[in-house]
Amino acid sequence: MLWFGQSVSSLGTAMTGFAISIWAFERTGSALVLSVSALLVMLPRMLMGIFVSPFVDRNDKKRIMICADIGTAICTLVLFLLLRFNALEIWHVFGINLVTSVFGSFQTLASGVAVTAVTPKKHYVRSAGLQSFSSGMVAVVAPALAAVLLGFVGIVGVIAVDLITMAFACLSLAFFVKIPALHLEGKDNKPKFNIKNYLLDLRSGFEVVRASALLYRLMLFMAVLNFVTSMASYGLLAPMVLARSGNNEIALAVVSSAVGLGGMAGALLILVAPTRTKKARMIFLCYLLSVIFGDMLFSLGNNLVFWAVTGFLGAAFIPAITANATYFWRTIIPIELQGRAFAVRYAIQSAAIPLGVLAGGLLADFIFEPFMAQPPYLLGRFFGAGSGAGMALMFFISGLICAVLSIVFIFNRSMQKAEEE
Repeated sequence: MLWFGQSVSSLGTAMTGFAISIWAFERTGSALVLSVSALLVMLPRMLMGIFVSPFVDRNDKKRIMICADIGTAICTLVLFLLLRFNALEIWHVFGINLVTSVFGSFQTLASGVAVTAVTPKKHYVRSAGLQSFSSGMVAVVAPALAAVLLGFVGIVGVIAVDLITMAFACLSLAFFVKIPALHLEGKDNKPKFNIKNYLLDLRSGFEVVRASALLYRLMLFMAVLNFVTSMASYGLLAPMVLARSGNNEIALAVVSSAVGLGGMAGALLILVAPTRTKKARMIFLCYLLSVIFGDMLFSLGNNLVFWAVTGFLGAAFIPAITANATYFWRTIIPIELQGRAFAVRYAIQSAAIPLGVLAGGLLADFIFEPFMAQPPYLLGRFFGAGSGAGMALMFFISGLICAVLSIVFIFNRSMQKAEEE
């Protein structure tokens, strides 16, 4: 019930995100605007997570999730009303993304610990696979459904559906989900609130991660890869496809759905395949294959079928990365400290993403797109010319760098030794 309710809510949220991206790009034609919007979603969640994690660890997870859902619903209602009265501006979207991200920091940490609390250890990998399956399913259904609803009821109707899905998730969580209480949630275990105790709680999150050589190195390696790949695939996929397809919303919906189907296929494989022992090596091998198909080859295409196939193959390896990494964090970190540890993980691994997204938008608008308007012959042969060609070149370069780094990490002896310990 926890998984199903949150999956339904994610569907509505993804539909709104798809519709708002199209709305913003059609009015500005700027990749930078979409990059800034994505930045305002990620940055507050990354920073706030560190500071709210002690609160999450020491309080009822279910109550936190419900309150966060209600706060997000209020933000979505404001967006609905602004659109309904034709008053929405780009800066409104930025502000709503910012506030929603703050609520998301509570939701993400609380739900992460809640999954650990209700899942047996032997099923950690498969539970992560199930979550990846729902993410892929949302990625498939949301763009197609949003595109259909945009044609019939417009963007206001899409957001109305989002509000309904949020209500369903909140009510199902409140009445049908029981999350075991952890011992730090008891009144007798809560230290008196003061700055000293608060800082000690924050410090314990960093210390428990630093104490594990495997988690610490894996976190830093993933941070490096995230920075490089975020300059293209995180913020430029939608503007690149729209630019190279003549702002074809259906083309973007098909590509996004293909990526989601790839994620679903990879997640289903996790659910049925035997668990591997060399999980760290598997993480980076899958990362290598993902960027080869989903970034390097993806960038060479200029038609819908090629984008859909390479996007599918690139996404198929992502669930294995997530599931195997999540297994380490759930098994190594004590559950009463997981909120803080997850916050540190998210902050460090994601710290480079907003910078990469912002840099990617700037590079696309002011360097790569103008450069590829009249490209050198060889680059023009591979990536074409004109609108979207510069972003395609950025996809290829970021994918190539990540592929090289993944190969280095696969054969990194310190990583192999840390996993054996």
